[in-house]
Amino acid sequence: MTRWKTSKRKAGGASLHGMHIALCAVLMVLWGFLFSPVTKTAYAEGKWTGPGIMKEVFKRHELFPYVFEEQTMILMDHAGNRDVRKVRRFSRVERDGTVKYLMVFDDPEEVRGVALLAVRYPSGVSESGIYLPAFGKKMNSQAGNTRGSNFLGTDFAIEDMTAEILSDFRYVRTADKEIEKTTYFVVEAFPQDKEIERTTGYSLRRHFIRQDSFFIVRTDYYDRRGRFFKRQTYHDLKRVNGDMWRANMILMENFKERHTTLLKIDQRIFSHTYVTPEMFTTAWLMENRHIKTSKKRPIQEASPFIEERDELPP
Repeated sequence: MTRWKTSKRKAGGASLHGMHIALCAVLMVLWGFLFSPVTKTAYAEGKWTGPGIMKEVFKRHELFPYVFEEQTMILMDHAGNRDVRKVRRFSRVERDGTVKYLMVFDDPEEVRGVALLAVRYPSGVSESGIYLPAFGKKMNSQAGNTRGSNFLGTDFAIEDMTAEILSDFRYVRTADKEIEKTTYFVVEAFPQDKEIERTTGYSLRRHFIRQDSFFIVRTDYYDRRGRFFKRQTYHDLKRVNGDMWRANMILMENFKERHTTLLKIDQRIFSHTYVTPEMFTTAWLMENRHIKTSKKRPIQEASPFIEERDELPP
């Protein structure tokens, strides 16, 4: 080993020096090959299937069990007319895997108190309803055949607002795409049967997933006749914990209706104190406990970071 460090050029020294240079050159070539974008892409192509990619997406960005958001919703038509709404969104995952969503409209006055309640059970069965205070204390059912319908004039369907159930879809990976120097997996989601297609209203959704973070940044939607008609894109991505990312702006563009809906997340809090079990019951809504009063709830205990990680469902 000492001969590799000597500066003397005696018999055999030149040949050893040449061998050293050649070895270094070979190592540099191997290093470049192993870690070049082409090789990483080839590795990804060999490893990741459509279902595998989607499982990784949900593994990294799983719905945290307690999430509260304040949102600004902006609706705009082709003429540029705008309708701005203030919304609160709550989501909760129970230990048995049941997922619950509640969306409450606070402003403007004509939609104040309107609420969407949706529950998805581990079996895949979904229930949803809309509470309209002006029409009395009753829930208007939105179950089954209306999951794919647009919600209160927005470009979002109830189906778009709830977490995707992987077992409901067949995932096929297609050719990767490079857009503005970022490489994406492209995965197509097909309903497993005609009933799922009917209830969702989609024959195909095409997901564009960043290869560096496994975050879905774009979804193209196709109707039951296979026609592309709307696109959802995610913007202002932020890492919130470890490998988990969230988007602070979500845009849904309906090309068929020439209408768009923008969701801007004004505040996001991961805390069970903001997402209690009784909030996801019809009784809580019927008592109008969801309607915001003039006195704002204090948020000094709130944190933009994740709390109570030990309370994740098993």
